[in-house]
Amino acid sequence: MTETPRHNPIKAERFLSELKASLEPAKGTYIYDACIRDSLEKTSPEDSSGYVEWLRQLLTMLARKDNLAGRKTLDVGCGTGALTVLMKLLGFDAMGIDVHRQHVELAKILADENSLSPGMFVCNQGNKLPFPDGSFDIVTMISVLEHLDDATLAALIPELARVCKGLLFVQAPNSASLRDDHTGLLFVPWMPRWLARAYVAGRGRRYRYCISASAGWDVHYRNFDQVVSRFKPYFDFSLSPPECCYPQTPFEYPPARIGKRLRLSNRELFIGVPLPWRQFRISRGYPKEAYHPYLNLIFRPKTVRDREN
Repeated sequence: MTETPRHNPIKAERFLSELKASLEPAKGTYIYDACIRDSLEKTSPEDSSGYVEWLRQLLTMLARKDNLAGRKTLDVGCGTGALTVLMKLLGFDAMGIDVHRQHVELAKILADENSLSPGMFVCNQGNKLPFPDGSFDIVTMISVLEHLDDATLAALIPELARVCKGLLFVQAPNSASLRDDHTGLLFVPWMPRWLARAYVAGRGRRYRYCISASAGWDVHYRNFDQVVSRFKPYFDFSLSPPECCYPQTPFEYPPARIGKRLRLSNRELFIGVPLPWRQFRISRGYPKEAYHPYLNLIFRPKTVRDREN
């Protein structure tokens, strides 16, 4: 049986040109390469990364899971808009919102290039989402959570519960990951934030996270427990099905020890440090999804009565 060829409906020639121009000051850094690569993957006509197919499966699953009558969708932290435009082209009534004005302007260029209204993108820098209660069937936050400090996240979560009448999908890098996707550096997600910031700064311009508002490393890693517990007062939680997780990385438990194996006289000797916390977490019944490099989580808003209880 011949596999149906993948197809990405998005048009992005002008958008990619404007994006590269806007990122020119960051050229030569890891994040420049990562941003360009990410945008090319999301706008590739052949959908070589499988991103469009994943998004189609995810949105369809969310709509069916809650028997949603509508397809009104809000993409929170939409960035330069490729995800939101794809949602629209896949048949969902999508809007995007972001705090970065330059990103929103690029998103509007992409919308216009695809014969969509630039008004589908909103720049908002306040603590309140500018939408009425229960405005959206689906709300998404994809690769956004890690850019919010605890105070900002605490203010945003009640707003997400207020505007979402269906389901909220959250994807965020896991602090159990070995590598930081924003710099490409190993073990950064495991470090205390003060140490991670100092380490990234000490590695020089190549690893400078210069696209953030502060031009500094603004990433806040959280683990499975920390993410779920922050949403728990306002949302009930469930795991995304494996086929709707992105990226499609095999589930792997974190290493039980760090060190080196030496072979002496046909015997193997391990020199290193054990990591007992892994076994402790497994013994508590953690799902394997808690160790995925990216957390893919589904939240349903609680009723006011449930919140009070």
